[in-house]
Amino acid sequence: MHARSLLVAAALAALTAAAPAAAQDKTLRVGTFLAPQGVWHGPLAHLIETVNAKDVGLTLELVADPSSVSPFQLGNAVQGGVVDMAYISGAFYTALVPESDANKLFNIPVQELRENGAMELLDEIHRERMGAVFLGKLGDGIQYHLYSSKPLESTDLSGWNMRGTPLYRPFLEALGANVVQMQGSEVYPAMEGGVIEGYAWPLWGIGDLGLLEVTEHRVEPGFYNAEISVIMNENSWNGLTPEQQAALTEAMIETEAWFIDYRNEVDAAQRALQDEAGIEVITFSEEENAKMVQTADDAGWAVVIQNSPQYGERIKELTYR
Repeated sequence: MHARSLLVAAALAALTAAAPAAAQDKTLRVGTFLAPQGVWHGPLAHLIETVNAKDVGLTLELVADPSSVSPFQLGNAVQGGVVDMAYISGAFYTALVPESDANKLFNIPVQELRENGAMELLDEIHRERMGAVFLGKLGDGIQYHLYSSKPLESTDLSGWNMRGTPLYRPFLEALGANVVQMQGSEVYPAMEGGVIEGYAWPLWGIGDLGLLEVTEHRVEPGFYNAEISVIMNENSWNGLTPEQQAALTEAMIETEAWFIDYRNEVDAAQRALQDEAGIEVITFSEEENAKMVQTADDAGWAVVIQNSPQYGERIKELTYR
């Protein structure tokens, strides 16, 4: 009996010792605003793989995409704890954080934003506005472009029907276009049926939407950045151990650095894909090109500063030059 009691006591002690470690293991539920296929999923897949490879008892699991949670509701899902983390463009949660509309306008590399106080400011704003942590940002250098079914003679789009979203509506309207708002999935039939003559989209992904066959022209240069942010529910963040928080932050920074080579590879592949499809590049004079890009930036910042008099100017100071 004595020996058996000792064995039981030892087993209980082992279970008790193991319990705190097991309790610290965390699985974070991740949502994405994009379908988990194609070139845009690469950075999220890399982040998940990087975090899961770190031996800190932390796992990221993709549980939501547009088939289950609308991109426009994903920010709310983070705020409410339905998901712990989201891979999402700032344009999709401006109702919660108006300042997220500025993310597309940043032209300072993310590594520098981590050094000059910009990331701390963005994190502070997200915590204040929606109870979320701003973990990082991807998308540096991936620009939006104007695409069309007929040649553009200039950047004056008066009389043109262009598909738009709130992200670049002010810019298209500043060029004189009539902006028709629709989902990305609706662009193909709208172009095919002549409802619109053009649309704005990043360099990446028009092939994924089947738009190569209804697109004849791409305007260079591009404008804005096709940014994607990674945000996390603040309570979920606080539920991590300091070691897990450090590992998640480290993985985000590693993914931001990895993204540079990935972007360059995908940029080249996407340009080649459009070239092979016969899409003609249109460009204008140096002066008109510069004016177009500045018009885009001015229109974007005007909205940000109007909607965030508290933080708009400070964000611009730290993220744009």
